[in-house]
Amino acid sequence: MKHFANLLTNKLVVWNIIKSEDRELYAYGFWQGTILIINFITVVIIGLLCHMLWQSLIFMLAYGVLRPVAGGYHARTQRNCYIFSILLLLAVLGLLYWFPWNAVYGISVAVVATCIVFLLAPVEDENKPLDKIEQVVYKRRSRWSSLSLLCITIILIMVGKFETAYCIAVAIMALAVMLILGKLKNMATQKSTC
Repeated sequence: MKHFANLLTNKLVVWNIIKSEDRELYAYGFWQGTILIINFITVVIIGLLCHMLWQSLIFMLAYGVLRPVAGGYHARTQRNCYIFSILLLLAVLGLLYWFPWNAVYGISVAVVATCIVFLLAPVEDENKPLDKIEQVVYKRRSRWSSLSLLCITIILIMVGKFETAYCIAVAIMALAVMLILGKLKNMATQKSTC
């Protein structure tokens, strides 16, 4: 896949569509775009195989809103990240399918998870350190995003759209777990470097 991104970028340079000094940036962008498309296709396939397509998409949409601004655990390699993402989606779909959800559980999960986001986010990674300004900006964005998703969850429950609400509640919960795992990983890394 990286080969495809580099090949496409080289063609664009040869055709004078992009400047050669911007080659690395475009190659990275094409690479990330390819990963995004593959991840989306994977979510659709898993959703179809589990007969939970719309739940998969709602979960990924809500989770995708929070994850970039809140941070959390990051796998060391792209392959491990992909595998971890598949396992996370399967765990979430299993939880949505087998857990005896009701309005109280849905709201409780969303409230507790939102509190965790408020307390911990943003959680940086050793590969993605944040400066002081980014810390403030991402803290505000993660709080706003999680609070918005909490409100949407409550409104959906109030209007009887329980399954959609539970997908969003579980997305906030999954993000809260990723924040906790990220904090633990950072603490272990700091302890090992001391």
